[in-house]
Amino acid sequence: MKSIFSRTRTARALLNNARARRLKSTTSDEKQSPLKRLLDDASSFGDISNPEPELRWATEPYARLASQEPTTRVDPRETTVLLFPGQGSQYVGMGKKLLDLPAARELYELASTVVGWDVARVCTEGPEEELQRRCQTAVLVTALAALERLRDERPGAVQRARAAAGFSLGEIGALVFAHALPFEQALRLAELRAAAMRAAAAERAGGMLTLWLRPDARLADALRRARQHALERGVAAPVCAVANYLQPGCKVVAGDEAALRWLEAEGGAWGVRRAARVRVAGAFHTALMARAAEAVREALRHVRVAAPRLCVLSCVDARPYRDAAHARRQLVRLTTQPVRWEQTLHALFARPRGQPQPLTVALGPAAALRASLRHVNARAWDASLQVDV
Repeated sequence: MKSIFSRTRTARALLNNARARRLKSTTSDEKQSPLKRLLDDASSFGDISNPEPELRWATEPYARLASQEPTTRVDPRETTVLLFPGQGSQYVGMGKKLLDLPAARELYELASTVVGWDVARVCTEGPEEELQRRCQTAVLVTALAALERLRDERPGAVQRARAAAGFSLGEIGALVFAHALPFEQALRLAELRAAAMRAAAAERAGGMLTLWLRPDARLADALRRARQHALERGVAAPVCAVANYLQPGCKVVAGDEAALRWLEAEGGAWGVRRAARVRVAGAFHTALMARAAEAVREALRHVRVAAPRLCVLSCVDARPYRDAAHARRQLVRLTTQPVRWEQTLHALFARPRGQPQPLTVALGPAAALRASLRHVNARAWDASLQVDV
């Protein structure tokens, strides 16, 4: 990492010039809607691409990642699966246990240079409101810093990585590790994605609700009834759908406020044991994020995307990324499609009874990824660990 960090000075100048151009463009058209400005920003997303090899290397911590594809069959116990967390796992104080490691500390500093704010400070000190607003970038960087801790303490585990997956935002981190996305552009994509999702949420109020279900729950019927209730309350084309398939008996639904309130009040009659609000400002991973997907699609036209150098499973459909074009499509779909995390874990760890499981490493913050794994595949959970951040 030191060789990377020592070469960021020229890249930093390019970044500062680009920010000045974007600021001038924004102030000249203040009457545009937030989403319109985001789309305009997205159309110039590639304006700071580094054409010189030295400058590309300066902002790509994993640029020299060797191909991890096995040429012969190997014992699963000699392989590693990496899991990257998503939005919602953040908490003030995350990252404090990583800053004693030079590689992790320099990664935070490099990220701060790219995004223009102190990522380490926001992660470790908050305040809470700022961390919530900037959580996508904060979680992404903290997960990659946790990877540096793993590399320092168990380098063989990183070298033997054969597969990776990420929960929603975490998929961007998995693609950075697999050398499918440059670190610098992945950070900027996360920043734009978060802003676009906030803007879409501001245009139409919505939220997310975690549901714990009885075995006989009639969730599909309940969602239809919730949409009907919202329609009766004057909501046009109401949305209420599963946004996250977390684990057996636990789903996150998202949609219009009127529909969610009905589920909170009446869901028990349809098999809902318990409901809890998710601390987010919109109905993420639903059709209400369609406008945000437009901004992500436009931005990705200017991002250097490559085929992953190891198996990365997409939580959109629990299937591996194939090539650069497929990656662009999946990252756009990730904005509006549900997160099929339970199905992704099944795809990663389904093995004949008695066959050993790989080492699985959850790259913090929080422990939600391992908790879901325990409910989906207890044998894989037995062979897993969490990098403490």
